[in-house]
Amino acid sequence: MRAKIIAVTNQKGGCGKTNIAVNLAGTMVRRGHKVKLIDADPQGTATIWVNNADPDSPIQIEVNGLGRVAGSVTKEIKKYVDDYDVIIVDCPPAADSPVPQSMMLVSDLALIPIIPNPGDLWAAQDILELASRCSESNDALNVRLVASIVRANLALTKAALEQMASMREGMPLMKARINQRAAYAEAMISGDSVHILGSSAKAAIEEFENLTNDVSLVLGLKKGRK
Repeated sequence: MRAKIIAVTNQKGGCGKTNIAVNLAGTMVRRGHKVKLIDADPQGTATIWVNNADPDSPIQIEVNGLGRVAGSVTKEIKKYVDDYDVIIVDCPPAADSPVPQSMMLVSDLALIPIIPNPGDLWAAQDILELASRCSESNDALNVRLVASIVRANLALTKAALEQMASMREGMPLMKARINQRAAYAEAMISGDSVHILGSSAKAAIEEFENLTNDVSLVLGLKKGRK
């Protein structure tokens, strides 16, 4: 069966894109899915993150750094579609990069992380417009917004979340939200998703379990092949 392809994308940096890509990958691996994480960002943060993992850990996230690959990232990804359940692509946060568009044209799901504040909502209009155009060419593409780096209990955040829920027709806001937490930075040092931190990261783990539930529902993912 062909792998489900997830593009995690936003043309604005600092929105928690890599955090979502890596933690989603780690959560899905723990659910028994065979997952390939593609780091298409020239900064290579996802690759550095995963390479911090203990080589003896029973949980390993497979990552390929393609941010500096000459040629098409989509061409490289075709090599893996028959061997994995899920391919997650961390796209570069660059308005002039062709990768977000090319990935959304071949993906089953585009996750667009947005920080719920006015400036980030305004800045997201370009990626939403791009996603809209890609949806017209790719009938299989589902587009979902993800509230990321959320500062809870702020009136401004609440208003922004309400606006996100109706920003663009056909691009609903995921129920799960990813709050601003120190656990996510700690997970980077550990080379894994927040699950490796155990009970000290209970709230963060629950956030990604919820997001993975939402993603699985959209994609019709059930039991992994492991």
